Amino acid sequence: MQTDSVYQRRSSLSAMISNGIVDNSVLRQIIVNGKAISEEAVLWDFKKELPGRLSAKPTPNEKQRADAKFCEVMKDCVAFYNSYGGYLVVGIADGSGEIEGFSANFDAADLNKRLAGATGANIETVYRTIGYETDVGTIDVGLLFIPKRPLSTNPAQFKKAATESDFGRKAFNQGDFYFRIRDTCCPARTPEDFEFLYSDRQLVETANFARSLDNNLPSRDPDLGNLRGRDTEITSLWRWLSDQFSPVHILSGLGGLGKTSIAYTFAERVIFNCLPEFDRVIWLGAKVETYSGLKEKFVPLARVDFDHIDKMLVELLSEAGCPPSQIPDEPSRDQLLALCIQHLSAYRYLLFIDNVDTLPDEEQQLAFHLLTQLCSVSRAKAIVTARRNLGASRSVYTEIEGLRGADFAQFVSDKARLLRIREPNAQELMDLQNASGGSPLFALSALRLVSLGDTYRDAVRNWRGSDGEAVRAAAFKREISRLKAHEARVLLALSYLDFASITELSAVLKLSRFEVQTALEGLQAFSMTAIETSLPGGAVFKLPLALLLVSALLEERVAGWEQIKGECDRLVSLREHKGPFVGQAITRAIALLRSGAVGDAEIVALEALRSLPDSSDLHCLLGRCLAEAGNPRAEDAYLRAFELGCQKRDLFDGWLSVREQSKDWRGIIEICDKAEQKLNSPRYCVARNNARMHIGDEFARAGRYSEATEAYAAALDDIRAAFTRYTYRPDRTLLWRLNEILASRWLGTVRMDLDRQPEGSRRLFGVYHKAILTYKVWNQQTLQSALGTLEHWLNRVVMRKELSETTRDHLRIAHQRLEQLQRAVAERTTISPSLKEKFGRDSASLLRNIEQLAAS
Repeated sequence: MQTDSVYQRRSSLSAMISNGIVDNSVLRQIIVNGKAISEEAVLWDFKKELPGRLSAKPTPNEKQRADAKFCEVMKDCVAFYNSYGGYLVVGIADGSGEIEGFSANFDAADLNKRLAGATGANIETVYRTIGYETDVGTIDVGLLFIPKRPLSTNPAQFKKAATESDFGRKAFNQGDFYFRIRDTCCPARTPEDFEFLYSDRQLVETANFARSLDNNLPSRDPDLGNLRGRDTEITSLWRWLSDQFSPVHILSGLGGLGKTSIAYTFAERVIFNCLPEFDRVIWLGAKVETYSGLKEKFVPLARVDFDHIDKMLVELLSEAGCPPSQIPDEPSRDQLLALCIQHLSAYRYLLFIDNVDTLPDEEQQLAFHLLTQLCSVSRAKAIVTARRNLGASRSVYTEIEGLRGADFAQFVSDKARLLRIREPNAQELMDLQNASGGSPLFALSALRLVSLGDTYRDAVRNWRGSDGEAVRAAAFKREISRLKAHEARVLLALSYLDFASITELSAVLKLSRFEVQTALEGLQAFSMTAIETSLPGGAVFKLPLALLLVSALLEERVAGWEQIKGECDRLVSLREHKGPFVGQAITRAIALLRSGAVGDAEIVALEALRSLPDSSDLHCLLGRCLAEAGNPRAEDAYLRAFELGCQKRDLFDGWLSVREQSKDWRGIIEICDKAEQKLNSPRYCVARNNARMHIGDEFARAGRYSEATEAYAAALDDIRAAFTRYTYRPDRTLLWRLNEILASRWLGTVRMDLDRQPEGSRRLFGVYHKAILTYKVWNQQTLQSALGTLEHWLNRVVMRKELSETTRDHLRIAHQRLEQLQRAVAERTTISPSLKEKFGRDSASLLRNIEQLAAS
C-alpha cells in the first residue's frame, strides 16, 4: 500500500516548481482518487474559475468587474512568487474539492503584463489546460504555474492599489508585499514577515550555523542594550530595501531615543538572514563617547571610525577592499569619491553610517549628499543616523520618537530586573513615561535613582529637577549650542508655554511671522517641535515630552530670557482667565460702535488681540468693527474667527453682510453651507438659495438660459431637501415663498431655452409636470399652461402623415404624465372645486386625443 506523505508531496511539488513543470504529474500530486486533497498548502491553491476574455467593446462596469477579478489572481501570484512559487489549480469546487472542470481560455500573457504593470517585477506565469482522467471520463482542469522569486531579486511590491470590486473591496493596496502563510495570502506587516521575504525561503530548513553575511559590525556596546519594540521603525527599513529610487535612508531624532540601537539591530537581522541582495554589511561610526544612564557619565566607545568626511571615505574604501597602495598619500575629495564609486560598484554593499551629527554642522548635510551620490551611482544602499533630518525630504527619513505603551513597559520591566528593583505600578509607569518622554536613556537615568533608594514618585520628581540635568545636558546640549538665535528663543518660549501658535509666538517674542516660521523650520530639522493640527485655527506647535525640561539649558543660551518668561507667563495667565478679559473688550467695543466711534472700537479690538492673538471671539469682534467702517479687511477677520473655531450667529451674519455688499453670490453659498452645518437654521438655506437665484438672474440677463436653468434647479432641489429637515411652520413659510419665486423663474428660462428647439413644446410639458409634482407649484396659471403646452404639441403631431415609433413612445409618456397630473389635482385639497372641474374636463379631452393618435 502506497503511503500518502504530506512531506513527500511538498518535496515533490517543490522540485517541480524549481524545474518549471506544468503537466499531469502536478495534478497527480494534488488530486487523489478523483478528488482534490483537503488541505490547501503553501505550494498550491484551488480556484473554481479564472477571469475570461472581455468582449470587443466592454462597458465600464464589465471592465471594472474583470479587472477586480484579475487583481485577486494577481495577489495570489505575487504571494506565491514572493514565497516558494506554486500552482493554482482551476476547476475545483469550493469546500467540497469536487472536480468541476474549467475549459475556458485564459490569457497568461495578459496576466503577466498586468503583474508587471502593478509590481514592476517580471513574473512569468504559465497556464495549461490539462485533461484529467476520472471514472466518468476526461475533465479539463486549468493549471497556472507561478515561479519562485530568484534570490538576487527584491520581493515584489504592489506599486498601485487594486481595482475595487462591486462590494467596494480591494484585493491589495499600494505598497503591499504579499506572501504565503500555509494556505493564505497575507500582506507583510511585521519585521518577521519581511525577514522571511528577504531570506532564501527554503521550504525545508537545513541547519547552517556558519552561514552569515560578511560584515565589520562592531561588538554590541554594553550600554546599547537589547532593542524593545520599534517594530514600526524596523518594518519601515525592510520596506525601504525594496525602494530602488531611495538609496539612502536617515534615522533622525533627539539624543537618547535609540537611533543607533535600531540601526544596529537591523544590521544584525540583515547579517543573520544572509540577505542574497547584499554581499557585505559595512558599519562606520563617528561617536567618540556615549552617555551611560546607569553610570550617569560619558563612557568612551571601543571603536571610532571617522571624525570628518574624507576619513569616512577612506574607511569606506578600506572596508570595500581597496588596497592601500591605490589611495594617494594626500588624496583630494574627488579622487576619494572616484575610488569609492569604483570599489562600491564591484559588489552589493549595505552601509550603516552612525552618528553623522558628531561632524561639524557644515559637514553633516554634505555627508548625506555625498552618500546619496555614491549609492546612486554604485549598487549600494546606506542607512544614516543623525539628530537632524539633514534637509532631506519627508520620504527619505524616519523620525524616531520615544517608546510608548507596551514597548515602554517592557523596557522598564527589563531594566528593573537588571537593577534588581521593584517594577513600577501603572500610575508610576505613566509618570515615568511622561517625565522621560519615552526616551530609553532618560527612563534608565530615572530608574537609577530608584536603585539608589528613591521611591518612584521621588525619583521622577528629583529627575525633573537637578538630578536629571546631567543626562538632559548630555542629550541636548550639543543641539542647543547649534541653534540660531531665533530658534533658541522660539524653543525657550515653547518650553514655558507648553504649546503655542505662530501668532502667539510672534506676540511674546516680538518677532515677525516670517521669522517665527523660519525658526520653526530649523527646529523641525532637529526633531525639536511637534505639530498639533486637530484643533481649529491652524497648527499649534509644542515640544516633545523629552524636551519639556530643557528651560535651564536654554536660559544659558538666550540673552534676555527673563523678558521672554514674563511675556509667556502673562499669556498663560490670560489663557486661564480669558473669559472676563474677552468679555470686557467686546462690551467696550460694542458701546463705542453704538455711539458711532467706529475707529475707537477697532482700536479696542486690535489691542485685545495683541494679548490674545488666537481668540476667535476677538477676531469676530474685529470683523464687525471693520465691516461697519466699510473696510474690506473685515472678510479676513471673519474668516480667521471661523478658522479658530467661532460658530456664533453674529459671525455668520456679519460675514454674509460683507459678501452681500460685494455681490459675491458664490461666496455667500460657501458661507451658508458652513453656517447651516453648524447652526442648523433655515435662514441660511434661504440665503444660500437667494444667492443661487441671483446667479441664475445674471445668466438669464446674459441670454445664457441653460445655465440659468441649472442655477434655479439647484436652488429648487436644495429647498425640496430642506423641507425634510425643517418642520416648524414659520420656517417652512419662508421656504415656500422662495420656492414659488424660483419655480416661476425656472419655468421662464426653460421656456426661453426650449423655444429654440423643434420638440420644445413636448419637452416643456415634461417641465411643467416636474414643477407641479416635484416642486409643488399648484397655482392656476401653471396648471393651465401645462395643458396648453401639451395641446400645442398634439396639434403639431396631428399634422404629421405618419407617426414614428419614437413619437408613439412620446405619446405614451405624455399619457402617463397627464394621468398623474389628473389624479394629483383631484386629490389636492387646496385647489378650488371650479379649477379642479375645469382641469379634469380639459385633461380628459387631451387624454382621448392622445389615445386616438396612438391608435392611428
